[in-house]
Amino acid sequence: MVKEIIWSPLAVETYDGIIRYLHHEFGPTAVKKFAQKVDDRLKLIATRPRMFRFTSKRRNTYITSLQKKVTLTYRYKPYRKQVELVVFWGRQDPLKKPE
Repeated sequence: MVKEIIWSPLAVETYDGIIRYLHHEFGPTAVKKFAQKVDDRLKLIATRPRMFRFTSKRRNTYITSLQKKVTLTYRYKPYRKQVELVVFWGRQDPLKKPE
């Protein structure tokens, strides 16, 4: 069981970008569904941090799909019993502000 989930500055920035994109393109209902999906996935990661696909690029780093076009990369720190959210990634550019 994980004691703490930490959001990196990049994770916060990319999450906010995806929220802005969803709100602009699909409205508040899509934002609510996405936020709930992230919350549910974080609860699952907190109980079973090694459950998702391991990436060989970095040690103790995992990737999970949140939606068809959005993934979450996170790093598990077993000795600290901590998970660090690294980045949310999607096909749209989450850092680009909607027009």
